[in-house]
Amino acid sequence: MTDQPLSEFVADYFERLKSSLDVLPRERLEALGEILFRAYCSSKQVFIVGNGGSAATASHMACDLGKNTISPNRPRFRVTSLNDNVPLLSALANDLGYERIFAEQLVNLIRPGDVLISISGSGRSPNILHAMRYARERAAINIALLGFDGGPALELADEYVLVPSDDYGVIEDAHMVLGHVLTGYFKRRLEQYELPSI
Repeated sequence: MTDQPLSEFVADYFERLKSSLDVLPRERLEALGEILFRAYCSSKQVFIVGNGGSAATASHMACDLGKNTISPNRPRFRVTSLNDNVPLLSALANDLGYERIFAEQLVNLIRPGDVLISISGSGRSPNILHAMRYARERAAINIALLGFDGGPALELADEYVLVPSDDYGVIEDAHMVLGHVLTGYFKRRLEQYELPSI
C-alpha cells in the first residue's frame, strides 16, 4: 500500500466535489426554490430533518433561511429544524424509538401544504422515511436532498436533488452548498416581488 501525498488527496477530493456539483440539474434547484417561495407566500411552515452530519446541515439551513431572509416590514419565513430540541428528541427516542423522533414531532405541527425538507446521504434512515410518509399522509410537500442512489426516500419525495456520489463527505458538502444556493435563490425571489406587508 502506497501513501497518497496530501496534496493529491486534496486535489482529488476537490475534483470529486466539483464534478458532483457540476452535474446537478439546475431545473430541480429552481423547483425547490419555487416551493419555498410558494410556502412563504402562503404562510406555510417548513420543517427540516437529518441525521449526523445531515442534522448539522438541517440546523444550518434552518438558520440561514430564517435569518438571512429577514426583510423590513415583511412577514418572517416560518422554518424550523426538528433536530434542535435535544430533550424532546431523547424523550421520543427513549419512549417510542429513534425511528419515530421526527414523525412524532410532525404530529404536533405539520399541516396540509407545509413543507418537509429531508436531508439524507443514503435516503434509507428509518426516522427520515417515517417522517416523509407522515408528511405525505398530511398532504404536505416532501423535498429531499440525497446521495448514493437516493434509497426509498427518492420515491417518497415530491421534489429532490440527488448528489451523484457514494462518498458521504462529498454528499454532505454538496448538501451544504445546496442549502446556501436555496437560501440565496429564495432571498432573491423575495427581493424581486411585491409581497404583503405585516
